[in-house]
Amino acid sequence: MPIKDNTLIIDGYTLTIEELVQAGNDFSMKVEIDEKNWPKIRDCRAMVDKWANEERCIYGVNTSCGGLVDHLLPKDRDNDFQKNLVRCITTQVGEPFSDELVRTFMIARANSLCRGYSGIKEKNLKIYVEMINKHVCPLIPQKGSLGTSGDLGPLGCIASVGFGEWKARYNGELMSGKEAMEAAGIELMYLNAKEGLSLINGTSAMVGLACTVILEAINSLKNSDIIAAFAIETLMGRINPFDVRVHEQKYHPGQYAMAINLTNLLKDSSMAIDEQELSLELQEVLKKHEGISVADIPVEDAYSIRCTPQFIGPTREAVENAYNVLTRELNSSNDNPLIFTEFDTFIHNGHFHGQPISMVMDFLGISMVNVGVVSDRRIDRFMDSSHSTGLPPFLCKEDTGVRMGLMGGQFMTTSLVAENRTLATPASIQSITSTADFQDIVSFGLIAGREARQIVENTNHILSFELLCAAQAADIRGVDKLSKAGKILYDEVRKTIPYMDFDMVYIDHMEELKARIESGEFVEKVEKEIGELLLVHKKE
Repeated sequence: MPIKDNTLIIDGYTLTIEELVQAGNDFSMKVEIDEKNWPKIRDCRAMVDKWANEERCIYGVNTSCGGLVDHLLPKDRDNDFQKNLVRCITTQVGEPFSDELVRTFMIARANSLCRGYSGIKEKNLKIYVEMINKHVCPLIPQKGSLGTSGDLGPLGCIASVGFGEWKARYNGELMSGKEAMEAAGIELMYLNAKEGLSLINGTSAMVGLACTVILEAINSLKNSDIIAAFAIETLMGRINPFDVRVHEQKYHPGQYAMAINLTNLLKDSSMAIDEQELSLELQEVLKKHEGISVADIPVEDAYSIRCTPQFIGPTREAVENAYNVLTRELNSSNDNPLIFTEFDTFIHNGHFHGQPISMVMDFLGISMVNVGVVSDRRIDRFMDSSHSTGLPPFLCKEDTGVRMGLMGGQFMTTSLVAENRTLATPASIQSITSTADFQDIVSFGLIAGREARQIVENTNHILSFELLCAAQAADIRGVDKLSKAGKILYDEVRKTIPYMDFDMVYIDHMEELKARIESGEFVEKVEKEIGELLLVHKKE
């Protein structure tokens, strides 16, 4: 449901990816559970208590877990076991996630738990939400999750702080979990049967990270559209291959949407070429010469220009599919066992498994590699005077030879393309058996999400240099010939870096352009001028 009065009300069914990420990043926003959810949460817990008192044999209620699942436990040890379960699996290592991501994970977990199928007590769920609202941010190292039985380690870091152990940041200061909870004025959790398992046994960390990555990827794709159009016109590319009439004859929603975007971005450019007019010009060349003649400009562009919609269209569809998968996962009960109050039963299951997230993050990462690949290929055309239709080598017009222009920038982009290809090795196929062969197929969903995020970040670095090249080329060809969208981008680049008629170290300028790409400001300014950019085309 929508955010109202700076409060996000979650019900386990309607949370959007945008709402999750916005609330995760905005510490002033409060999170509440919809009042209509509490009766089912209470009924679910009452059923667990009843079964625990009857000593029914249920995983995580009166059995141990993982490789010790065959060990049956007396009811009077339930608190000891639930805390030990959390302690045992809290084994993450490495640099910690940001507080914003931790908060995002916690909101995602609360959204799953509030559906009323997990058996957590009302009091402990309210404590969990209070931790979110009072900014207790458990420290979660990034590495070590199998992504099967959920994100046990990451969610264990949160749960252990809930009962006063491990570490957390509170008001920016790192302290023990107990100190953080006391400083925030929050009562510690007391865990009974299944509650430790409910807190840790789910996909909420990987889905929280993946939701963040998907929005970053969408922003990168929209930026890649406007930067591609800017590059195409400053390379004097042809606009006709993007005509939607041709794309109707090979309809793929992502390809078609990008063709629409490029057409709208380039329609008022005096620099991009209309191939119908070019054909007439080349016809005159043929008439003037006997035999074979060589034109100053070819009749078609290279694939990195002409095939941009076909090459990047599948990436857009991969992002759209990932968005839908993550929305479903975010609004799911993803732990084991699930308690069905409406049927007076429990069902053991494997909903904690992260393979859906792992696979869409892998495919997203693989797909985003190609955004960097095609950007680097257009950069190469800017660098090579034999392929740039009249631009000087390395966009170095003044004092060429003494100066080397933008040659070195391509070192960075080519390196990051190679790095992205390495990062794109799928995590979802790397299953390694663990836990005495109990967890014998695992997803590594959090690894896939981390790698996809790094690929998106690297891609933004590549796009920042393509943007810089296009602005340099615009100055050389004549800024007055640019499209409206191209002129907007040109003006914005020049706010960060002047025309380069002298060589200098421009690392900081590229970092600033990359940060501005990630902020979404370039897309926002262009969309105000030409209308909203499409991710995929939805047929009526």
